[in-house]
Amino acid sequence: MKNLVPVRVPSAFVMKHVTLLCAALLIVADGSGRTEPPRPGMLNCASSVSPEQRQRCDEEAFRQVETGSQSTQLEGGWRLVKSRNPDGGADAISAMHVVDSAKSDARLAGLSLQCGRDGIEIVLIVLERLSRSTRPNVVLITGEKRAEFEASVIQGGAALLLPADASKLAASDWQGGTELSVEIATKPTAIRGAVPIGGLSTALRYLSQNCPAR
Repeated sequence: MKNLVPVRVPSAFVMKHVTLLCAALLIVADGSGRTEPPRPGMLNCASSVSPEQRQRCDEEAFRQVETGSQSTQLEGGWRLVKSRNPDGGADAISAMHVVDSAKSDARLAGLSLQCGRDGIEIVLIVLERLSRSTRPNVVLITGEKRAEFEASVIQGGAALLLPADASKLAASDWQGGTELSVEIATKPTAIRGAVPIGGLSTALRYLSQNCPAR
């Protein structure tokens, strides 16, 4: 995990790092759906930082994952991540999948399905700070199904929360797909990538079973 360069390096190596980084980013949201800024050690961990800073980001991701959460491997490369709430409230619980690194920009990290206040929420994790004042347009395609949403920037600019209609698609149209194509309208260039979604129905089932009762 030392001196990781966010370009086309061996896929398994990238996947392991991004999984840990995604999990660390998800720790900032508790089970009530409230979001907070990333912890100090995770600031400035974008793809353009120096090798020394990337190493510090790696070490901080390891520390946060190991001390603050539990991760369980699920079917199709999904992971069920449970993160303790430092305030003593409900745990943050997510089913997460990292991107296919061969088909994705280094700025897109993965897809998270998480327990929210009003049900399961769909969140895209990014490795580029986005302004909280923007509402980026997001296009999602699986098979012949295309959907377009206006997203909300959350978690200090590290994630995009999609509206409830995206959750409905995850529970229906996406079930038969193997890959979710993502395009996020950002300037000067869009963020593009692909997330494998085989095993989505199993991930949703595990997540639903673990979400706190509201």
